[in-house]
Amino acid sequence: MARRGPGGWVTLALIAGVLSAPVVVFAAVFGVSFGWWSRFFALHQLTWGLAPWLFGLGTLCAVALLWRARRGGLWRILAAVLAVAVVAVGAWLFHSSTRPYSSVDVATRSVSTNPSDPPPFSTRLMATRSATGGASEQTLEDLACPGVASIPRQVLAEEATAALQRAGFTPLPSSLFRVEGTHTGLWFQIQHDATIRIRPGRTDVRVAVRETLVPDDQACRLLALIVAELQPRS
Repeated sequence: MARRGPGGWVTLALIAGVLSAPVVVFAAVFGVSFGWWSRFFALHQLTWGLAPWLFGLGTLCAVALLWRARRGGLWRILAAVLAVAVVAVGAWLFHSSTRPYSSVDVATRSVSTNPSDPPPFSTRLMATRSATGGASEQTLEDLACPGVASIPRQVLAEEATAALQRAGFTPLPSSLFRVEGTHTGLWFQIQHDATIRIRPGRTDVRVAVRETLVPDDQACRLLALIVAELQPRS
């Protein structure tokens, strides 16, 4: 087996530097999924604390690989192209997938189609939220989401359950006039709870994140998705 020259080892080291940030972020995500560490540690220490520095290191390594590619050689050119692609795609994924999660603990809030009279969560669901670190009903601050309105009709409980399932929620034990479910996100297993209140002539929806690490617009996206799924199907 041929020995690798010093230049080859330098190239491998630079590639490792480029890959270090994506590896740390994915390790943080899957570590939460498998229970290796807490969500707080994955977000604050690994993703927001360590990964940005490693992205900076990766950018410098990518620049170094581009500089070395000037000397020619297919291996160096491919390494430089790979490095630039990894840095570009990794930065985009980091921004789009982890930016919605605040790096600072803030007050938990929820969103609703009727923020002045939001549908209350059931006692059973509030007990589950409390047992898993979720905020109490009294501390939730309901906001409206732009372009999302109540359903101007009384939907069937079966319709509401099916809408939650299509929106990616796991339905919970519900009643005739209140249907609930929980959504667990792929990134960091962030959970959102939803409740649908069914009344004659009006159906309202509420979504609340369970953590004090609050997504900027994740709850609104989920609320809009549920409302869209509740619309009559042609």
